[in-house]
Amino acid sequence: MFKNKRLRSLLQIALSLVLLSYLMWRANPGEVIKELATINWAWYLPAFFLFIVNLFIRAYRWYILLHTLNKRPSFLYLVYLYFIGFFANNFIPSGFGGDVIKIGSLRQTYGRGAEALSSVLMDRLTGLLGSALIALAALIWNSLSHTTEIELPSALWLAIFILSVGIPAAFILLRWLSPLNWITKQFPSIKKVPKFEKVEELAETVQRYPMGAVSRSLLTSLPFTLILIMIQYSIARAMGVNLPIAVFSLFVPIISVINLLPISFNGLGIREGIYISLFVPIGVERTIAIAMSLAFYFVRFTAGLIGGIVYAARNLLSMSGKPSAENL
Repeated sequence: MFKNKRLRSLLQIALSLVLLSYLMWRANPGEVIKELATINWAWYLPAFFLFIVNLFIRAYRWYILLHTLNKRPSFLYLVYLYFIGFFANNFIPSGFGGDVIKIGSLRQTYGRGAEALSSVLMDRLTGLLGSALIALAALIWNSLSHTTEIELPSALWLAIFILSVGIPAAFILLRWLSPLNWITKQFPSIKKVPKFEKVEELAETVQRYPMGAVSRSLLTSLPFTLILIMIQYSIARAMGVNLPIAVFSLFVPIISVINLLPISFNGLGIREGIYISLFVPIGVERTIAIAMSLAFYFVRFTAGLIGGIVYAARNLLSMSGKPSAENL
């Protein structure tokens, strides 16, 4: 099992190297580096600080969900876990490495690993749901309003529609209609399908939380998504790209889903390809699209480095006998 995980990690790293090298080669690596070297820091620094603000918002959303399950970690401790989770993501190929760290830390401190896993999964789901709802609102606004005309390829409109409608629809189905119960009764053999138990765990997680907690978590997800849109917009402006902000509200759910896929190392290579697919058709140069994606990755990476510093500082405090974040 360990060998399989190690092989998968090596394959993810290799895939990232191959894809990123190919995309950089096609776009001229010198030009991509030049774009990054001439980045406008007056726009780029706000993107970084907004990303840090979003970490606190995500920690609060997680706090809401955990306290619904009668677990009582402090808000500051969850902020700390989010930071070290991003630190872990810098070095673990899967985008879920940080989640594993967060779950393991909670289980070690409070027990009840199943509840920790459930809360982390629900935290991810409500984040995606918030992104999808913002995209759906932008989709409706674009179709009804004539103030901002956004011209995208038909395939992109279809992808945005599927995600912005499909994610909320799937959540509603799992939450209130329990389709898996009917499916397993009609087709008992479906339980033999690989990873089907993971789908059942997902459905159980969606149904587990009271509607009040889901609503509060979702309300927290909306400002999180709006800030994520501002981050993408600020990075684009830092690279000299001036697009309507509505464009980014449409693209955010696609970028969010890609960031979750454990295909390559931290999404490298895959994410750059998606940025090319999203932004080149609306007039952004290929080199700039790649630079925008890498600039976003560097924001995430730097937040992870801060997590490493926080982790080291907490260990020093614990060795000196001072209170740690866990007890705050």
